[in-house]
Amino acid sequence: MARRLGLLFLVLTALSPAGRSADEPNLAPNPGFEAGPGGHPEAWGFYSWSAAEGWWEDAVTRTGAHSLGLRGENGGWYATFPAEPGLAYSIRFFYRAEGSPANVILFVREVVEGRVTETILYKPERAQHPGERGAFEGGAYLGGADETGWVLFEGGDFAPREGVDTLDVLIKLEGGSPDSRLWLDDLAITAREPERIPRTDRRLVDLPDAAVWTDDVNLKILPNQPPPDGPADPSLRLAAAGGEYECFQVAITPTSPLSQVSWDWSDFSGPAAIPQAALTCRLVECISITRARSAIGRTGPQPDALTHRLPADLTPGVTQCFWFAVKAPREQLAGDYRTDLRLLVAGREVARLLVTLTVRGFSVPASSTLGTRSSFRYYLVLPREPGDPADVLDRYYRSFFEHRTRCAPAAQPRVSVRDGEVSLDLTDYLAHLRHLRDAYGLDRADIPSLWVDHDGTHRMPPDAAWQGLPIFGDASLADLNSAFERPFREYFRRLCRTLREEGLFLRPVVRFFDEPDLDDPATRNGLKALARLILEIDPELTVAIAASDPHPDLTGVIRQWALHTDAWYRSLPHIEAAREAGCEIHVYNNAVNSPDQRRLRVRLWPWLLWKYRVDGTYSWWGTVCWRDDMENPWTVGTGDFSGVLLYPPRSPDEHGPIESIRWELYREGLEDYEYLVLADRMASELEAAGKPATAQPLRDALAQATALVTRWPNVRTAADEPYALDPALLAAARDALAAAIEAALE
Repeated sequence: MARRLGLLFLVLTALSPAGRSADEPNLAPNPGFEAGPGGHPEAWGFYSWSAAEGWWEDAVTRTGAHSLGLRGENGGWYATFPAEPGLAYSIRFFYRAEGSPANVILFVREVVEGRVTETILYKPERAQHPGERGAFEGGAYLGGADETGWVLFEGGDFAPREGVDTLDVLIKLEGGSPDSRLWLDDLAITAREPERIPRTDRRLVDLPDAAVWTDDVNLKILPNQPPPDGPADPSLRLAAAGGEYECFQVAITPTSPLSQVSWDWSDFSGPAAIPQAALTCRLVECISITRARSAIGRTGPQPDALTHRLPADLTPGVTQCFWFAVKAPREQLAGDYRTDLRLLVAGREVARLLVTLTVRGFSVPASSTLGTRSSFRYYLVLPREPGDPADVLDRYYRSFFEHRTRCAPAAQPRVSVRDGEVSLDLTDYLAHLRHLRDAYGLDRADIPSLWVDHDGTHRMPPDAAWQGLPIFGDASLADLNSAFERPFREYFRRLCRTLREEGLFLRPVVRFFDEPDLDDPATRNGLKALARLILEIDPELTVAIAASDPHPDLTGVIRQWALHTDAWYRSLPHIEAAREAGCEIHVYNNAVNSPDQRRLRVRLWPWLLWKYRVDGTYSWWGTVCWRDDMENPWTVGTGDFSGVLLYPPRSPDEHGPIESIRWELYREGLEDYEYLVLADRMASELEAAGKPATAQPLRDALAQATALVTRWPNVRTAADEPYALDPALLAAARDALAAAIEAALE
């Protein structure tokens, strides 16, 4: 730890007073706030949203003669500066905080025709006071004050969209009281050319009327992308641990029409056979993105959907990609395995590729070590899928669990209350839960209790009801209505007792409200009252809430917090306190899966989960937003599209689940996570056994891997990429982990 802090101190002290390299031009307007004819800082304005004031300060400065001062509950300084699309920008500044606890919030927004429009950077942080020193909290470095009491705020990266040449920067103070104070100094905005990523594509086979080629799975192969130059080498090499999936993609760019294109292969040969069925092939189809989430996103056709529409007819000049996935059996002997991949055109073989799979000398667990859950709305699936509903649902169950994430069963308890008497039918619910346990290894389940809808207010409604019975006894929401409490206790006690008797009490999690406004006392009262009731019924239940901050008033009853990472740094003290109290810390990954952005954003998400040592992740985007054409993932591409990972069937003859490349890469990242877990556990065991030298290669490989993910990416604006963009670095780090694990096992 001391070494890491020391290295970071050297980096920071190597920067100029504005926190930037001396040779980088500073694009910030009046960056030191020194200029100011007429007693006002040139180029800067102040706006108060609520009980705040700003002033041009000459007594409290970091460098020079002036700084900007802020005081109060909600106000900020703003200015505009010119920007050039195509460049990558970064922003940083120093602040000094005093008074009551507060938050520093940075916005960068686009200016179009003189009006502030899109927010392209949003970053909130807890303001640190002069006595606080830098430290690693929650797996991340939180800056801390220097010896003079000033804190460096690293805003991250951003980029304007095409057609935008002016940006607005706003630095806000959100204070807890009127005495919250903040001073700003030494702002730096710098620009650079985007990172150039070395090419990894290569030719596989030259045909008279087509080129067959490949590229790293973490990079998109676009329909208008030409094949690479260079000699052809008809071989592909893969490596996987036992029980791990490994994917690769093959592209064909024809110069004349090709009809009925498909692929065939046989069993893998090697130390022991790997069956033909271990390898699958699907056609890659594109969705159209007309407006990206941010300037780092890509518009136009995006290869993502994986369909079974094979064989396929290929159009001259249009590159068509095929997606392959092979699973190494968990107990497979280590060694090299080979098969020939045969390219067929109209049933005739025209080329062969040699596929070599190296099975590593260790296995990944059958299910995720990390707590992972994805949304499955079966009531949106069944109307679109013909056939036996049980078969349809099982196909979707299989997809979720094969991608190392659990989902809810497609059945609910049937409960009703009449004249105070409870009627409960658990037949279908128990059958689905049992099937998920027995067929797919479900070992944790969200069990239904009740659900309170906030209708967009995020506050607990005073008239909330269950089975038509008012839940609360008064407007404070601190007390429950006895007419509700008695039948609910009976229902939920019977449910928990039956789950125990059936062996289906699977570390159950209970959710009953979404994203509450925890600043509202009545909402906190209502959450606490319901959580206490649930825990009185069965204290082994885990009550979970999705929120931006684990509120200390609730950590005694809420034991699992699903947090939004945009507020992570601001919430670190409460996160650490919740961890110390025994709470689980999970995070959402809702804006990670956007199809317009780089695939590495999805692949490296589990690496970030490792870096921050969270306990789990929850993805809203399973089969959500299949409701209508406005939210259909096949057609939505106007900027507010979701990160839905499964596509709905488009016609009665198309069967799901139609998976996405992002869904595949999410699984790849979760498998990478298992490498990190195994390497860390083995290193700890070796160190405990007095063998630090043997553990060191494992520690070095872990450091190499975690260095590729800098911090949480901005979610609300999805406008930065604080992680490695070169997929070769990912492959090297993963190979290093595998080599260190295998060496330690010898």
